[in-house]
Amino acid sequence: MGLKTELGKMVLASAMCFRLTDAVLKAVYVQNDQLLAGTPPGGYGAQEGAEVSMVPNRYVDGNLSPVILGVEAGQRCLSCGTAEEPVLKLEAVDIMDLYHHGDPSNRFTFLRRRSGATSRFESAMFPGWFLCSPPGEDQPLSLSRQPPDASLGFIDFSLQLCS
Repeated sequence: MGLKTELGKMVLASAMCFRLTDAVLKAVYVQNDQLLAGTPPGGYGAQEGAEVSMVPNRYVDGNLSPVILGVEAGQRCLSCGTAEEPVLKLEAVDIMDLYHHGDPSNRFTFLRRRSGATSRFESAMFPGWFLCSPPGEDQPLSLSRQPPDASLGFIDFSLQLCS
């Protein structure tokens, strides 16, 4: 991650890189055009999960901690879709383009809620809907209202910087 100057402001030259694990340490990884949580092909552990790119959304109030998340070197970004109900999907859009030019619909923007060592990611377009890891192994992540208990999923994620 580097910084450069743009009209007198410091801006990111590249996205920050993290690996995500859910509350029970399932790694987040990409397979068949989906984000899954569980044991990635090749072994278990955060080092085996997908590299998740993250940039702030500079066009939303910074006090809300708005972020844009991507995978595959930031070439595919997490989206809530445009339907009446949110549907988590990966869309072919460059994370740095969104960083520099904004996300007018907010479908790529998540509000990062930190709590100790974990974070929750709430959809900016669909308030009250969170990135959610399923209770089972190797199942797709989704967007969900805050689950009342862990049998329905996990919305707390740990982030580890990529090495």
